[in-house]
Amino acid sequence: MGSLPAGTVTGLTPRADAAGNPLIFEKDVNLDVGQRLSAFLQANGVPTLMTRNTDSAGGDVPYVSEGADLKARTDLANAQAAQLFVSIHQNSALSALATGTETYVLTGTGPAPRALALAIQQSVIARLLLTDRGVREANFYVLRNSAMPAVLVEGAFLSNPTDALAVASPDVRQAMAEGIGTGILNYSRMLGDGAVQQPVPTKIRLARSGGAVSRRAGINPTRGDLWVATVIDQSGVPMAGVPLTARLPNGKGVSVSTRGDGKALLAVPRRRGRLNVAVALPGIRVNARGDVPARLR
Repeated sequence: MGSLPAGTVTGLTPRADAAGNPLIFEKDVNLDVGQRLSAFLQANGVPTLMTRNTDSAGGDVPYVSEGADLKARTDLANAQAAQLFVSIHQNSALSALATGTETYVLTGTGPAPRALALAIQQSVIARLLLTDRGVREANFYVLRNSAMPAVLVEGAFLSNPTDALAVASPDVRQAMAEGIGTGILNYSRMLGDGAVQQPVPTKIRLARSGGAVSRRAGINPTRGDLWVATVIDQSGVPMAGVPLTARLPNGKGVSVSTRGDGKALLAVPRRRGRLNVAVALPGIRVNARGDVPARLR
């Protein structure tokens, strides 16, 4: 939320404090920029999926909690097999001097999300001419749980009076949307030209979690364990959104996909035998095996 000079016209839902002074809400700016971005991309032949189209939570349902809101957004993108996930935000800080634009990727992520983030960051900066705060790393929920290259854009600081007044302008919000959209288009061209190396699964790291971790996952350690399968690409970086098939010791087959951190979780019943996990992509033969212990008595 940011404060605006009296008489400022935003084209957004009118907001004011108790004294009647105009305010600008982050959620209103984000939705407006998101809708402008969607229109820009569609005009350039790129299909889009909005995680919300109204003043509501992810999936256009009433807001219940932050956790449910964030989960609904990534669940929607994952269910629709989106190719990219771009989360739009505006920043805030204790100091009113903080200013500028920054774009986040998941901590330790691979080259593809970084290339997307850099393309967006450079394009937005070129249009808004705000301070370039660069591409940064974080462990945000939407970055961690999106099964595709994901970035989070912080357009401007609403806690900074100059930034807030800028994004109050529909023209600036349009420029922000087109900057993000152009970055996405540039990234797509880089993929087509081979300038960005497409990650390829080369290894699966398979590990059985301890009893405490299994309990937190709702598994009785005497009867089963939580196993973690991490898919690694040719650069040694965990890969998100990789489909896996698993064959449990009881013969049951399970299909899962790696999360944003490159990990897939498997609840495996204890029955002496082998756990077999393989990448379920055409032309790729990558698998791993683990020895499953017998049930404890």
